[in-house]
Amino acid sequence: LPVVEDLPVVPFSEETELPDFRIIGEAFKTYILVELEGKMLMVDKHAAHERILYDRLIANKEPVQSQMLLMPVTVSLSKEEYSAVLEQTDLLKEAGFEVSDFGPGLIAVREVPVMLENEDVTVLLSEIAGKLLDKSDPTPAKLEWMYKNMACRAAVKAGDDTPPAEQEKFIEYVLSHREVRYCPHGRPIVFSLTKKSVEKQFKRVK
Repeated sequence: LPVVEDLPVVPFSEETELPDFRIIGEAFKTYILVELEGKMLMVDKHAAHERILYDRLIANKEPVQSQMLLMPVTVSLSKEEYSAVLEQTDLLKEAGFEVSDFGPGLIAVREVPVMLENEDVTVLLSEIAGKLLDKSDPTPAKLEWMYKNMACRAAVKAGDDTPPAEQEKFIEYVLSHREVRYCPHGRPIVFSLTKKSVEKQFKRVK
């Protein structure tokens, strides 16, 4: 099997006609069950939502919308991480983070992306700082990694309560963008079973 990171992710594929479908329910608070054209689909709601958020991030030509924190959060980093963050403040700004120097080894985070306003700021910046240290990745690759990380963190999680209206939005996006079949990290979004394969299990057909 290919490494998930090597699977193709087609960004923001063109919208196609939405087929008729019926949401049957949700299994294990994780998989949305859908009846469609003689098949039953199981859609991983986290993977689907993650892909939707990622597509929106990379399609947006403007910097990510940010939220100012009530109080700046001071993050302690290693000397190397500290330098890497200060060298990439413009890149961080594009991803929705407003940061500044707060003294040797300390970074003040003043704004974060709106989609991450409830996340642990210290953990977020520490993860990003580690990635910025990687000299082998060009700047666009670092920004793409941040978008993937942001989308994953902001997406609904397995076990979350997801209202029917939100489930329907996920399904509409997946079904109207036929090339959207993997999350940004390469995990599959959709698993399908044909009506015939189900009937074979129940010995209704051969």
